[in-house]
Amino acid sequence: MMIKIPAAGMALLLPISTALAADIGIGVEGEAQFTPYKSYKTDYSAIPYLGYDNKIVYLDGTEAGVYLVNDDKNEFKARVWYLDVEYDPDNARQWAMRQLDTRHSTLMAGLSYQRITDIGAFRGEISGDTLNTSNGVMATLAWAGQIVVKPVTFYPQAGVDWYSEKLARYYYGVSERESMRSGLDSFSPHSAVAPWLAVAADWEVTRDVHFYLQPRITFLPSTIRHSPMVDDTVLTDIQSGLVWSF
Repeated sequence: MMIKIPAAGMALLLPISTALAADIGIGVEGEAQFTPYKSYKTDYSAIPYLGYDNKIVYLDGTEAGVYLVNDDKNEFKARVWYLDVEYDPDNARQWAMRQLDTRHSTLMAGLSYQRITDIGAFRGEISGDTLNTSNGVMATLAWAGQIVVKPVTFYPQAGVDWYSEKLARYYYGVSERESMRSGLDSFSPHSAVAPWLAVAADWEVTRDVHFYLQPRITFLPSTIRHSPMVDDTVLTDIQSGLVWSF
């Protein structure tokens, strides 16, 4: 198994993308998301994992797509993926935050290109909301390296995410109606650029069984930090999973 460059998202975003040496993989993946929302509970989740890759089409947990180019150095694909970002007022502890509207996760679709070089893998992506949730767009530029310390392989990563104005306003803005109801100031952020750092660790438990762990930290730009919904400067996400390939 070789871990590819994870799809970056607001939440950490993005579960880690795993390319199976065999065609099929099954397992379980979990996530702990420490959102920057004010007085908000940590979000824990666990879901079954299913992977399939025949070098033409693939399914990788919450992502699926079609390879347009797929060789030893280049990977260009059209993909759909789940953006796991949401705000549930019932998870907020402060009364004012409980008066805000729900923000839903959504299904994104777009293109991704990755180039492998002697100094690491470079990736560029762009995707748009397909469910009319935010009608926003998200783009990513990222780099990843590889350090092998058998039986564990590490993948240090660095990148930057761009959120369109509609996407930033949906997840971090406060409308006039919400302001009147909650007492929070209304707020309309502009488009935003958020740098992030991550490291993925892939432990080869057996030849066919792998365990992965990936912490990621996203540094929120001022246009988001100034939101009355937010009381932190970073978004932290930890993803893990156990996958059996055959």
